[in-house]
Amino acid sequence: MIRAVVFDLWNTLVFSPAGSPFQRLKELLRPDQAHLSGALVRDGMVQPYPSVGEFLSAWKTPAQLDDAQLQAMARAFLEAGEQAECFPGTPEAVGAVRDLARVALLSNTQTFGLEMLDRLGISGRIRTRILSAEIGALKPEPAAFEAVQRKLGLFPGNLAMVGDSWTDDVLGALEAGWTAIWVNRDAKPRPAHPAEAPVYEVRSLDRVPELIHGLQKGLRCPTCLG
Repeated sequence: MIRAVVFDLWNTLVFSPAGSPFQRLKELLRPDQAHLSGALVRDGMVQPYPSVGEFLSAWKTPAQLDDAQLQAMARAFLEAGEQAECFPGTPEAVGAVRDLARVALLSNTQTFGLEMLDRLGISGRIRTRILSAEIGALKPEPAAFEAVQRKLGLFPGNLAMVGDSWTDDVLGALEAGWTAIWVNRDAKPRPAHPAEAPVYEVRSLDRVPELIHGLQKGLRCPTCLG
């Protein structure tokens, strides 16, 4: 029985024309700094920095970041938040799901720069937030999904994950024993997976409430529900 629906944030509920700030960090590194890109991004996602300035200051010396890079990196985070928008139908879909189950947010992201959640009305609709920078783990790592289970006090079979990333959201959820709902807006080919795996596919969020309602009634037909 699905008792809680957990949403991914970026590229599931919201998007930004400015693109991912962490991808832009990688692009702003010089060739002699490129080997640090993985560690830089992971640190920014799993450490609870109070501000983008403190995050970048922590890496100024280890990565030998110059002032121009620091300013451009800070601007990347600012622009991503300022330009963020909800996908069409997001507020309505989340509201409809809330009528059926508890809702929560699980995102690979930092704790700073999330003021746009208030501006977009997401904070009021999804009050339970689990961020990678607060729990020290990233999807699809098991610890990220276990943190949600502890926070909500539910068993794996009671949870459904809604997200756009096949690796982070779908595979991570399946490994944790959850139901997975893949938001595949671009109609990408579905990767191979065990036929019995509880994975469902939707083209847009407006199909999610219907899908959750069907799952709660015991329906298990991906082609009928997705």
